[in-house]
Amino acid sequence: MNRWVICAVLSLIVLDVVGKGAVIGASGDGRQNADMNGSSGSVAMRPAGDSRRGEGLYNASCIVCHNPGAAGGIGPRLAGNPVLLDEPAFWKVVYEGRHVMPPLKGAITEQQMADIQAWLKTLR
Repeated sequence: MNRWVICAVLSLIVLDVVGKGAVIGASGDGRQNADMNGSSGSVAMRPAGDSRRGEGLYNASCIVCHNPGAAGGIGPRLAGNPVLLDEPAFWKVVYEGRHVMPPLKGAITEQQMADIQAWLKTLR
């Protein structure tokens, strides 16, 4: 098997296990606007991320391809990556996948991804 297939399968398995745990529901407070579809003009409300939860979620799943500290590996370096600040681009990659990264829509909650994004934004 190719390394990327193994990475994708492991990520989805870990995300499925993590997703079965308690998920914080989205409320009207602390949500961010983000254009999910880019050109469609539709605006989705995103949960505010918690970097403390995000680090654990990252270490349970994303680390497989993006390496410790988000330094890059099979997947690109995420620490300091400008895509973290571009909400539409970030969520598009997460939902649709890119290159060897599988689409994560339905495999991970928005809250979990917002938490991971919040932690990644703390890295340089």
